[in-house]
Amino acid sequence: MTQEELLKENVRAGTGIARMLKDNGVQKVFGIPDGHTLALYDGILQTKGIDHILLNDERTAAFAADAYARVSGNLGVCDAGAAGSMNFPVALAEAKGFGSPVLALVGVVQVKHKLRNVPHDIDVAGVLKPITKSTQEVFIPEQLPRFLKFAIRNAKNGKNGPTALIIPEDVMQSQELALGEYIRTEGGSCAVEGCRIAPAASEVEQAVRMIREAKQPVIFSGSQAVTSGAFREVKKLSEMLNAPVFSTIGGKGIISQTEENLYFGTVGLFGEKPNHKFLRKSADLMIIVGNRMTEDDTANFKIPSHKLKKIQIDIEPLEIGLTFDAQEIVGDCQIALSMMIEGLKEMGISESEDVEVVLKERLDRIIKLKADHLKYRERDNKNWLIKQPIKPQRVLKSIADVMGPNDYLVTDASSSARWIGPYYPVKGLGRKIITARGVGPTGFGLGALIGTSIALDEVYSKEDKPHVVLITGDGGLMNAGLSDLETIDKLGIDCTIIILNNAALGFVKFGQGMLHQRRFYDTDRPKSNFIGIAKAFGADAVQISQLSELDQIIKEKITSPGFHVIDVLTDPKELLPPNYY
Repeated sequence: MTQEELLKENVRAGTGIARMLKDNGVQKVFGIPDGHTLALYDGILQTKGIDHILLNDERTAAFAADAYARVSGNLGVCDAGAAGSMNFPVALAEAKGFGSPVLALVGVVQVKHKLRNVPHDIDVAGVLKPITKSTQEVFIPEQLPRFLKFAIRNAKNGKNGPTALIIPEDVMQSQELALGEYIRTEGGSCAVEGCRIAPAASEVEQAVRMIREAKQPVIFSGSQAVTSGAFREVKKLSEMLNAPVFSTIGGKGIISQTEENLYFGTVGLFGEKPNHKFLRKSADLMIIVGNRMTEDDTANFKIPSHKLKKIQIDIEPLEIGLTFDAQEIVGDCQIALSMMIEGLKEMGISESEDVEVVLKERLDRIIKLKADHLKYRERDNKNWLIKQPIKPQRVLKSIADVMGPNDYLVTDASSSARWIGPYYPVKGLGRKIITARGVGPTGFGLGALIGTSIALDEVYSKEDKPHVVLITGDGGLMNAGLSDLETIDKLGIDCTIIILNNAALGFVKFGQGMLHQRRFYDTDRPKSNFIGIAKAFGADAVQISQLSELDQIIKEKITSPGFHVIDVLTDPKELLPPNYY
């Protein structure tokens, strides 16, 4: 149809929304229908190329949309009615903290029914505004295309994040506008793919001078470096400078962990001790790439030292300098690093007259760091490798031994996710770990597993699809909306859920042990019958209590098609790395 013809064909607003979403690359919408969103569902039904995924819990739907966005790179969309949207906040807060482009569509009561004691007349905007990049309320039909376009662009540009659009039922049902009002006619890709922002040349030049003055620079990469696709640039800079690369948990995948002379794992509260020693004794400059420097990632803001000079690159200027003073570079990580590399090529990597000596000294330090890691691993392995009861670290090893460079590990928040820092190597480039590092809400895992699997379905055939594994705790899974185990079975998703079952709320119990002299209170859990629950929802389920069974069963289930649940009974005294007890 020509644009002139499109402008003559009036459509219901729900159809217009579906068409605009499709034109902006959206293929899936996650949610639960409501009386106020019927027109949206009718619009999706009538629009080829976009489908709806029905879940049983709105929170799980929003978590699924978040993970879908992280894996696919597309906008993740979730929907709910007014009452159902009250389950969105923790999920949207996670998306905002992590930087996931998510759009929440909320249907509310008709405009004429406001303040008339209609039960679902809820101040949705008041709830969602503080935890989204923007929340807009549509009051008349002519606002809808413009507000929807703004919400999509805002979610996908700058630092990605969630936006919300609140649409009254009568507006969504209206047929006042033509289809052409909803269809993009202007050029440009910012709405679909997001625009990359280049930093100021002066900021890059100052950073290059600092690098040239440094004795031993290091790179500390975060999740936004992965989002920007700065894989080649981080590796190139590391090789140029003989600078070891460390990362946050969310930043894993910026370099394959098989690059043993470049990447040395995680830093922070659950990082690796040789890295902390290197930062204290050897480094004099840290290049922070797309890293929020949270309390977990910096061991309660103690690592790195505040005295260590820093350069911080981030697309969001408000992230820079919150807890550590740094030379700021505001812009896309990939572009900023590329500009820094070109500057170093022109000016040289060091002010020293003998660059070869500088590089040799740095290489010697890297060799020493590698040796320290080997010694540390050898000592640490004795604590868990062949122990009974099964240690959580040992479960991670079993999973890692099976997983390949294209496979995906999804984690819940809380204690189960902390083990992946030092004990789960990422063998390939990219975001192969989908974990709740925005605000860390327990219950993230099940929805994230669904969203990850559906995103991969759009790219791979069933035969070639990567393995998808969720690692969660017993407390995390019970807080995850267990009803959506039914959704996994209904959709025929091939996946494996592995439960680190210590019959405790591990992260909180860890805090009681470390900070309150082991005065444990109300953090032990009942021994939940996960096998019975999983089987009732259609899963193939098995429990493991003996180390001798672990490797074989985990390999068999991960590599077999179907929906599997493995309940691993782990040592209740081994709560978190490091073990303080």
